[in-house]
Amino acid sequence: MPTHAPATRAKADSPGRERVARSRRVAAAWLLIAAAVAAPTSTHAQTQIARTKHNLVATGPGTIRSDEPAGTCVFCHTPHNATPTRGLWNRNLPAVTYRLYESSTSQGQLQQPTGSSRLCLSCHDGVLAMANLRVPPKGAPTALGPLTGPTAFGSDLSHGHPVSFVYDSALALKRGDLADPVALPSAIRLDDKREVQCASCHDPHDDRQPNFLRMDNRSGALCLSCHRPRNWSGSAHATSSATWNGIGTNPWPPGAFATVAQNACFNCHRPHAAASPQRLLAQAAEPANCTVCHGGGVASKNIEAEFLKPLHHPIEVNQWVHEPGENPNTMPGHVACADCHDPHAAGSAPLGASGRLQGVSGLTLSGSLIAQASFEHEVCAKCHGVREPTTPGITRQSGTRNIRVKIDPANRSYHPVATSGLNRTILGLEPGYTASSVITCTSCHNNDDWTPAGTRPRGPHGSRYEPILGWQYQTNDPAVESIQNYALCYQCHNRGFLLGNQAGTFRHKGHVVDKRVSCAVCHDAHGSRQNAHLIDFMRRDRTGKPVVSPSSTQRRLEYISLGAGRGQCYLVCHGVNHEPKSYP
Repeated sequence: MPTHAPATRAKADSPGRERVARSRRVAAAWLLIAAAVAAPTSTHAQTQIARTKHNLVATGPGTIRSDEPAGTCVFCHTPHNATPTRGLWNRNLPAVTYRLYESSTSQGQLQQPTGSSRLCLSCHDGVLAMANLRVPPKGAPTALGPLTGPTAFGSDLSHGHPVSFVYDSALALKRGDLADPVALPSAIRLDDKREVQCASCHDPHDDRQPNFLRMDNRSGALCLSCHRPRNWSGSAHATSSATWNGIGTNPWPPGAFATVAQNACFNCHRPHAAASPQRLLAQAAEPANCTVCHGGGVASKNIEAEFLKPLHHPIEVNQWVHEPGENPNTMPGHVACADCHDPHAAGSAPLGASGRLQGVSGLTLSGSLIAQASFEHEVCAKCHGVREPTTPGITRQSGTRNIRVKIDPANRSYHPVATSGLNRTILGLEPGYTASSVITCTSCHNNDDWTPAGTRPRGPHGSRYEPILGWQYQTNDPAVESIQNYALCYQCHNRGFLLGNQAGTFRHKGHVVDKRVSCAVCHDAHGSRQNAHLIDFMRRDRTGKPVVSPSSTQRRLEYISLGAGRGQCYLVCHGVNHEPKSYP
């Protein structure tokens, strides 16, 4: 009966063959798990999970382990009775409504977590016990409780990078600072709906990079795969080799790199558990996001100390008001570091629109808002050139304290901030200055401790001299003339020449020295719309006390230029009526 033997053998072996086939189907299902969770991964990566913290068996390498015998994959996956979502998920998904990321700069359409993000949150929201498995391992159930600690995010996801939103070419174009997703590195994974998920940045099966990242984030490589801040590559934060010197608070999280350039985005941002949710900033106080490095711990010059001076830009007031796209004409009053410095673009060159002010918006002399200022005064004009100040200050004949208006080259006279001055025959300037010189706002408004070769920072952060001046300028009247009282003026104007009654020049000595009349009584240091030589008479001082008034009889308040060093005034000053008074 040999002809019947094969059939008999086949019949006898059929149960065994069925077991083999079933085993093969189960094995195939397990091999598909990683792909279903977070896009295809290499065989090598799949074999790495046993040595990661996601291996919760008793012999796993992490601190969270089950005492009961179990397989490595069972804590996430099951081939049978899985959650009807994806990835053969072996966990129930808690009925939680999550608070989502919120930011005025966000352009993506956010939704409740989906895809792999929803699966990750079944542990990382800390709601359900980690042992809450749909199909537990054989034997006694595991006793693992809910996840705790910094990786348990709870139901508030507003402190972390947004997930479950479509990242397509349209979004990249709308934002303007995102890479087109078609050009993303192969390591970055969007899901089948082109959505950003947890698994876009993290590979749950492979921890060869810290925190299961899909690629090395040194120098912000992972972040910069999607985010393309304008002017970033040449900025100080992208190139600085500075390290933390151990003074103050460590600005970087545990496991960070050693230098500013290597930490890149991590200098200021946290993708998870950010202290300040909007824009995911690392520090809870707005100024601290800058001063944690610029307070003597990392940056070479301590800027934080300047804000402790009695006169300073009040960055501690009205925090979290600044908006990247704000309009100076309508924005609420505030001052923040980001009003003057773009941390993604600021260079290490001296103050200026191509250095530490690079990339910041500004206001032109005509009052138009521009995305990137070309000149320092355009940055300052966003606050000092929009409307009349409400703080106490000198009241002048022109009736305005708007600095943008005062420095306008269309005026009768102006300090050479926007362009060189009108007086081409000016005399008595200090070496280095000529009639063609152009100065900046920070030529006068500066740190009073700054010196060219010193270690103190330059810029209008703080000073002992009002209004944040680098040198003293006595505006009270009367005032004793001295090199200290008018140190600001004497930075450019030679003291000996001004007080020497030189031929063809105005006789300043009779006013400033003999009558103790402050320079500020006649001159507005920014400019004058009506008169030459920066003459704009002080009607009232900072306290409101009257200083200069119209002449007694003709009721005229006027300066008439009669040529070099010659002029007439109609006014009353120090009780003396000028109607007119001629000079010299």
